[in-house]
Amino acid sequence: MKKSAIVGVVVALGAVWTGTAWYTGQKAEAFVKQSIDQANAELQKFGEKWGVTPVVELMSFERGVFSSTERYRVKFTEPAADGKPAQEHAIQFVEYLDHGPFPLSKLKSGSFAPAMVASRFQLEETPVVKEWFAATKGTVPLSGAYSVSYAKNVSGNFDMAPVEFAKDDTSLAFSGMKGDVTYATGSKHGTVSLLADSLVLKGPASEDNDIVSMAMQGLSLTSDMTPAKNEMYVGSQKLGLKNWTITSKEKPPVQLKDTVIAVDMTEADATMGAKMDVDFGMISIQDKDMAGLKLVVDAKRLDAKAFKALNDVYEAASRRVLQSKGEAQSPEFTDEEKQVLKTNVELLLAGNPTLSVSPLEVRTANGTSTFNLDLDLTKPASLEGEFADTAKEVVRKLNAKLVLSKGNLGDLMAIEPQVRGVPAEQAVQTAKGQAEMVGTMATAMGLAKVENDNIVTYLNYADGQVDFNGKKMPVEQFLMMVLSGAMGGAR
Repeated sequence: MKKSAIVGVVVALGAVWTGTAWYTGQKAEAFVKQSIDQANAELQKFGEKWGVTPVVELMSFERGVFSSTERYRVKFTEPAADGKPAQEHAIQFVEYLDHGPFPLSKLKSGSFAPAMVASRFQLEETPVVKEWFAATKGTVPLSGAYSVSYAKNVSGNFDMAPVEFAKDDTSLAFSGMKGDVTYATGSKHGTVSLLADSLVLKGPASEDNDIVSMAMQGLSLTSDMTPAKNEMYVGSQKLGLKNWTITSKEKPPVQLKDTVIAVDMTEADATMGAKMDVDFGMISIQDKDMAGLKLVVDAKRLDAKAFKALNDVYEAASRRVLQSKGEAQSPEFTDEEKQVLKTNVELLLAGNPTLSVSPLEVRTANGTSTFNLDLDLTKPASLEGEFADTAKEVVRKLNAKLVLSKGNLGDLMAIEPQVRGVPAEQAVQTAKGQAEMVGTMATAMGLAKVENDNIVTYLNYADGQVDFNGKKMPVEQFLMMVLSGAMGGAR
């Protein structure tokens, strides 16, 4: 090929790239403005609920051929309170955008996939974040990068800088956090993954509690969520903590090891499911491993519209509690909300939902105790009747089983004496005798059976009949037995 032809091809390719980059810059600017409009629409909904409406404003957009620079800010007004006037605050960001189809910043990082734009952003110093900048000792507190495909799918990461802050008797030490985020504009499917090494908070005890410090290590959070038909979100979320130590002024320090909290929301036709799994790998007191705890609660066949309505009412009442600044201790419902709750509880029960606890599990060095429960529910003729009569109609079927390991029970009974200072060997021996006594008494009273080294009791209910440890009886007889047992215990 002649040299002049090669030069022509190079010039032509350069012209195509330049033209494409210039055109993509226009598309990127339009995308930024559209994203801000969409963000403000969502923030407006947030403001209607909380009374504080943040607003995103594009301050400037300087568009070049291959790159652009934009500045935007998030403004919010702090409502007037305690005699102070309303105050306006702003958080400001700067972004450096490289245009596609092959953004230079992605090429430099070794990524050759086409993209509409690649961004590098960082927080700028304003009065509202001045102390944050000071706490990071000159490092930009929040920065990151993301890219947007031509299908308007976003993937990126961010970095929160380490922070050290101390004022009077209060201090905070944070290792910083790294995060990865993806978002599909069309489906609104988003993922988040966060990692932080440590967070330590220290401060004086108060009248309400005597906690003076909390230290967390190995924090992780993952989220994979998509909007459901009822505008709630379905998917999975998981929070992990390697170590969580709580130190009190008067009480012994408590350490939670290998803690995992997972929530899964599912959607099937017009129903939803909700599952929560909580696992405290090990609970230690005064640096001594005591017990592990696991709880799994699973609800299925929840009418989607009713579930959303109940969730909205509870969220609104909970927001009022938070906004009361401590004056309200628990959610309270208006007359209108009470009617919404009643209507939608009936609708929820009409779908024959199920609820299970499988399992509640307590683990110690010498055994594991478990409790399992399965409930099938249905709509009663009325929710206005006597509680016992309504409960009989609501519960279609119930299966429950409790298995207490004697070794496990002895370990648990030995914890409190050891915390009081009783020598471990003495506390353990006393607790073993107490665990044996529990099994003997439960058997004598017909409340349980002893199988090997386990104290076992079960209850099955269906169609008005109860099977309690092999003894079958009408539910009324069982309730009378429970009532008389409770009254006897009270005496």
